[in-house]
Formats: sequence, structure tokens, C-alpha cells
Amino acid sequence: MMINSIRLQNFRNYVDEIIHFMPGTNILIGDNGQGKTNIIEGIYYLLTGKSYRVHREQELLRWEQSDFHIYGQFLMNRHKVSLESHYKDKKKMVKINQVACQRLSDFVGTINVIFFSPDDLVMIKGGPAERRRFLDLHIAQMRPGHVSILNAYNKALQQKNALLKSYNDKSFKYSQLQLWNQQIIELGKKIILNRADLTERLQGAVEPIFRNLSSEKETIKIMYYALGKSSVSEAISEFANLLNEKLDQEIERQMILIGPHRDDLQIFLNDKPGRLYASQGQQRSLVLSLKLAELELMRQEKGEYPLLLLDDVLSELDRFRRDYLIKFIESSKIQTLITMTSADNHLDLGTVYFVEKGHIRREA
Repeated sequence: MMINSIRLQNFRNYVDEIIHFMPGTNILIGDNGQGKTNIIEGIYYLLTGKSYRVHREQELLRWEQSDFHIYGQFLMNRHKVSLESHYKDKKKMVKINQVACQRLSDFVGTINVIFFSPDDLVMIKGGPAERRRFLDLHIAQMRPGHVSILNAYNKALQQKNALLKSYNDKSFKYSQLQLWNQQIIELGKKIILNRADLTERLQGAVEPIFRNLSSEKETIKIMYYALGKSSVSEAISEFANLLNEKLDQEIERQMILIGPHRDDLQIFLNDKPGRLYASQGQQRSLVLSLKLAELELMRQEKGEYPLLLLDDVLSELDRFRRDYLIKFIESSKIQTLITMTSADNHLDLGTVYFVEKGHIRREA
């Protein structure tokens, strides 16, 4: 998969800019605040329907503007694909080859992308929500229906949560909560199975990568804990009982206490929790290995590598990890966009673009 060009209108600090990319590695160089990361964010937003930096589209608008538009030209299996994302009148619309999509799930996954930045270390150090997000985004790109399942599940949670906080008497809550629990079980099982399946496949892909990256000295293991259990089959078979057991407690505390929205992906280094025992360098190796494993899984499923976006990653990796990543990219012939503040010794990696005040200039 390749990106041929991107056009940003009123997106972040861009008025109307078109950038044409080349196969292989594309390096975006510029000082902080000039718009390098905004290009990466625009591409990521176009392909996934979400920003990795903010939660509201309003924050993506150029100053004093009310709408933004992103157009991308891509190549997938040697076929040209055009994608569009429009935000106007506080509404979002997406198109594939000029045809509007009724649902975001019809759009996400058309062109696959992997994004990696120093902030991804939060996947190791942060809470379960970051790791669930990692799993769900990958699944959504491979199985677009996962988006609809997640949305329906979250709506059921919102309704159940509103009921728990209502002033209705306990007997009424009991009967109504049972109805919402049925929806939560039905949708939650699908989410759990999707995440468990990805975790298993990721484990197979990440092991050899991490072994090479750690010079055969360390091991990585990932496990998905559903409903607090390491056995997915056990969690699914006991889902209904677990919800019933928590019912009185949920009513008393007015909050939902169990479900896949509270699950976790545990990442182990040498059979110990990476969150507690991994050094900064080891955390980078764990995350880097998982990102490269994602690339491999997408290649296996789609027959070609996805687009790779690296936001200021090379400066954060030591020489060994940096060289490993560069060698992986070059040997796999993955089209990659890299941002950096200075060229250092990386100018020979590929095509160079200079970014300044929302304008792009390709090196002659």
C-alpha cells in the first residue's frame, strides 16, 4: 500500500497544501511547530477516522475556520484509490472514490496504516485503556465490523450507566438492567473473541522480532485478560454469572464494574510485567517489536505492507534499535513517512521534504 499524495485544507496550520510522496522512505524535516506532525496526523485521521492527538474535530480546524477537508490518493494492489474526509457544520463525511460512505466502518481499513511515536511508550507504562485501544484499532483495520460492534457496545454501556444513576426504585432497575446486560453479553463476547484472536496472532509474530531485537537475551509475552481472567473461554462462559453477581454492587455504586471495556492486555518481559520491570530502553524495544509485528500481520492478511508513519521516532531510539528499524523498513520495502527536526545522518534514507510554516518543499 502506498500514498501518492495528500491535500490538506484548513487542517491544523495548513491553508491548502498538496504533498506528493515517493515510494520507499519520505523524510519530513523542520523545526518544532512548523507542521511536520500535522501532515502525519492528517494522513492518520484520513485513514482511521480518528486523531491520535485529540478527541474533538474542532481542535483540528485551522484558526478561525469552521470546516476542514483532506484528500488522499493511494495505491492498493496496483489499483488507485482516492479517499476523502470532510468536516463541515460539525459533521463528518467520508468518501471512497468520490462515493460517500454511510458508516465509518465502511471506510476504515480501505488503506491500512501503522503509526509509531515516542508517546506509544504509554502502551507499556499507561493504563489498560491504552492497550485496549491498540488492539481495537488494529482489529478495526482488519475487520471493519469491529467498529460497529464497539459503537453498539458503548451505547449499551451508556444506557446502562444512565439507568444506574437514575432515581428509579431498585426493583425497576433490576428488571431493566437485566435487559441491558443481555446486550452487553452478546456484543461483549464478540469484542472479547476478536481481541483474543489478535493477541494470539500477535504473540506468534512478535516473538521472533523481539528475540532479534534483544540479541536472543530476552523474551516477550502478551496475554489478554478478559473479565479479569486469563482464560477467554472461561470468561465467556461465566460472563452472565459475573454480571449477575455484580448487579447489587453496581446499583449501590452507580457504576458498571465488569465488561470488556475494563479488560487489559498484559505485556511481559522475561515473564515479568513490563510496566513494572522494563527499563526505558526495554520499553522501547517492547513497543517497537509490537509495531513491527502489526506490520507483519497486516502483510499476511492483505498481501502487502501498510503505510508506516514514524513521528520523531529515530531520535528517541538508541543506535542499535534505530539501525534495526531502518534495516527492517528497507528490506521489507515499506513506504514510510518519518518526521525529524534535523537531518543528522539520515538524508541518504530516502526523499527529503522541508516543512516550514505550513508549506512543504521537496529537496531538489
